[in-house]
Amino acid sequence: MILALSRASLQNEVATNDTGFSVDLVHRYSIKSPFYNSSYTPDDQIRTAIQRSISRAQYLQHAIASRQIVTPSSYDSNIIASQTEYLMTIKVGTPATSILAIADTGSDLFWTNCLPCKDCYKQNTPLFNPRSSTTYRDLSCSDDFCSDASNDCENNQCHYNANYGDGSTSSGTLAKETFTFDTSDGKTVGVNNIVFGCAHQSDGNFLANMAGIVGLGDGSISLVSQLGSSVGKRFSYCLVPYSATNTSSKLNFGSNALFSNPNVQTTNLISGVSDTYYTVNLANIRLGDQEIELSVDNIIIDSGTTLNFLALDTVDQIAEQLEKTIPLPTINDPQLQLCYEASDLKKVVSKLPDFVYTLGTATVTLGPTNYLVEFDGKMCLAMIGSGQGNDGSVIQILGNIAQQDFHVGFDLDKRKVYFAPTDCTKP
Repeated sequence: MILALSRASLQNEVATNDTGFSVDLVHRYSIKSPFYNSSYTPDDQIRTAIQRSISRAQYLQHAIASRQIVTPSSYDSNIIASQTEYLMTIKVGTPATSILAIADTGSDLFWTNCLPCKDCYKQNTPLFNPRSSTTYRDLSCSDDFCSDASNDCENNQCHYNANYGDGSTSSGTLAKETFTFDTSDGKTVGVNNIVFGCAHQSDGNFLANMAGIVGLGDGSISLVSQLGSSVGKRFSYCLVPYSATNTSSKLNFGSNALFSNPNVQTTNLISGVSDTYYTVNLANIRLGDQEIELSVDNIIIDSGTTLNFLALDTVDQIAEQLEKTIPLPTINDPQLQLCYEASDLKKVVSKLPDFVYTLGTATVTLGPTNYLVEFDGKMCLAMIGSGQGNDGSVIQILGNIAQQDFHVGFDLDKRKVYFAPTDCTKP
């Protein structure tokens, strides 16, 4: 069983109508999502999103502390299989099978359940049948993603094992296939020879509406890396606020990921906790005129985590300074450190100071809507203190509440990340 994730570039054949395209990125609680439940209140949604966020950060911390790495026979991912925030539709094969998959910037491999699925979790949508596709090709052991083929490959087929932080698993054959995207402007984009995992076994906490995972991480097997020069190895997203349930966020590739906003801020991606995560330098945080002392100097940009996670001492300082700024009584919450009665805080929210994050050479200003979260009659600081792992490391994450109404872009060739304040509900 082989899956070697070298950072060598791949030369895929890409057939596109343009060098840029955009697809809808649907939040799990949007009315456009199969998980939408009209009886599930906004309070329910935020409460469970907070818990998913905490679980995801805990697994990331564990992975960093244990120095999990990719081995020739396995692909270890630190996401939690059922704890997704954003979904995307993608079509696989010729003729195409439409699947709904997790869109995840915290993992690399793209896989979907395939027939025959000998021992798979129950999926309530059609499974992809590779035998019915004229463009399906098993990946040979001589491919760049395989190694030691003579020892571990069977019938010159490359196999994979994917292991997730919650114990969920997926295994099967690595293959090349044509993928088709229905773009946000009504066009169709086809991409040939994308390497993916054709799962014949899968188990764990996968939800029946999900048919797999699309890895958008920084590794060489991720969708963005494989699209390569056809999209300039560029992608971006613009996340709408949680309250905008009728509007989809956007995931952009190639020229559509470029920035025309004059207020765009740019910084370098740095070598972080692994090849997968998008990590930048955290140089400074200010709350209004008050500078916050930092003890950890890097932070992961992650669309799949709801809250911000910072070092414990940093969050303590922030909560203390914000409490001094807000002349209102606090209320308790079992998970979040600083909360107020929402009806009281709304009266003064327009007067609250901004957070200014200095991320390398980028200055990113977060207003109250990007650092407060409302639920159960409370309005709380959307931030949790992150403790040390077994090796003394501390994970810090810029989550999706902080990124809402920002155009966030990544250029994997130039090793750059871009931020621009944007109304993401507008086309």
